[in-house]
Amino acid sequence: MIERLKIVANIYLRVKLWKIVFETFTLTIAKSTGEKFDKSADSPIIASPYMMFASRIYLLISILAVASGAPKTRITRSTPTWHLPCGNHVKINNHVNSEEEANTDTIIKSDIKMVEIQYQLTLKNYLLQDFEYLYEKVQIGVNEHQYIPSWIPGKKDVNAIIRLNKPTLNLQTIVNHFPKLHMDLQKFAVAFEQLVKDETDPKIYLALHKTQTNIKAMLCEVETTIINLPHLKIPSRVERNIMSNMERKPVDETRRLIRDWGILLKFKDYLHAWKHIFDLV
Repeated sequence: MIERLKIVANIYLRVKLWKIVFETFTLTIAKSTGEKFDKSADSPIIASPYMMFASRIYLLISILAVASGAPKTRITRSTPTWHLPCGNHVKINNHVNSEEEANTDTIIKSDIKMVEIQYQLTLKNYLLQDFEYLYEKVQIGVNEHQYIPSWIPGKKDVNAIIRLNKPTLNLQTIVNHFPKLHMDLQKFAVAFEQLVKDETDPKIYLALHKTQTNIKAMLCEVETTIINLPHLKIPSRVERNIMSNMERKPVDETRRLIRDWGILLKFKDYLHAWKHIFDLV
């Protein structure tokens, strides 16, 4: 609230300053042209093209004053979407009542439910795209797994999630795994950015882009939950350079398709692993 008041005050002072400059400028024009200018009025009496020109100058500098006083955004075109999945800021829940404070499990369960809802949307979207049909001609042999980036979450990560599924599983254990989920989603986001960039087939491009959007939405929900739970910490941001130039530029179309299909299969397995966990909540 205080920050907003500072911004408003800054804009107000800039507009007032420009108004003084404008009035001085207009009085000078009035004296040289013989026009009348009512300084006490809310706005000058425009009676000639000279004064109309001056009024337009005033309008322009007022707009510039407001624009220059507005807060600057930190987002640039080069900023990876997974670094700021929710945009400029994450909405933090500061409206927890005393009854909920006394029951930590209630808060955690509510946060997990929000992540689960976005997870279900992401899984449903993936299945609706029918990637098996879109990539039906792609065959991945034993010797071709080398074309699939090894840093993409795979069997080891999937098994770690599935191992959480045991009788002793509790809500705290689930949220404690959210920072790892956050990191993994960032890695998938890096990969899908390149997949979308490389794709030329309109149908496949649209399917990949929809999946990319859902990954970002799920990452936002996970990040919001982590921030809302004080004992958790947002993991470090994954940089684009995790994906090597060789992985970004396969030598031919066949290897590119193998790379893409391999990443999609890993993403599907990863989503299915979390289904084991969310089904228990």
